[in-house]
Amino acid sequence: MTRSRSRPYVLINWLSKLMTGEVRCHWAPWFRTHYMDYTNAPSNFQSAVWATEHTKLLDELANERRAHGEGVLKESQSRFRIRRPSGLTIAGKPDLIAIDNEGHATIYDAKTEQPRQSDIIQVMLSMMSLPYGSQLFRDKTLLGCIVYKSGARSYIPPNAIDNAFQNNVTYFLNTLERLNPPARAPNPIECGVCDITREDCPERLESDESTTKEQSEPIIPI
Repeated sequence: MTRSRSRPYVLINWLSKLMTGEVRCHWAPWFRTHYMDYTNAPSNFQSAVWATEHTKLLDELANERRAHGEGVLKESQSRFRIRRPSGLTIAGKPDLIAIDNEGHATIYDAKTEQPRQSDIIQVMLSMMSLPYGSQLFRDKTLLGCIVYKSGARSYIPPNAIDNAFQNNVTYFLNTLERLNPPARAPNPIECGVCDITREDCPERLESDESTTKEQSEPIIPI
């Protein structure tokens, strides 16, 4: 049953998609920030396939880094929760963190889909947050790397976490923390992958409605 959170709470993957404009409906991440225990839309076979491929890619990456003599922390081992002075909690769990013999740590994120801008921002948010969320990373140089199923890799240097980035994070956190919700912006693509059902979002577009709307487009006589 949907209920209000005792204090606002945001996962970095919600925040990264909002920051890059991949989520146009700002209401959905705002709702997740302020509410919990809502009914989730059912998963489909594509979600199960994604989970399997992601696990395999992550295992291969862990074996690669261990072969280089690096220590490896996976997902829940590097989970973090930090809090803003306002009370909002920011949480995340990087896919994998590798630490070399010189004390340098690289945050890896494994992606099985096509590259997205939010991939980079998600890792940058972990790079920004971990020194506050874990004593282990307080004095370490943090790098970032996104590893794609295709074999491609995107590297993020430590100096990417500059004042401009932190100011942008502050802006979007303030947006999510507001008490008044933003307007809903339902669209077929986002509603199709959103986990919030009509029980909490009456404007949600179901897949059959999206198909009907596409088929009923007017024809222009030119």
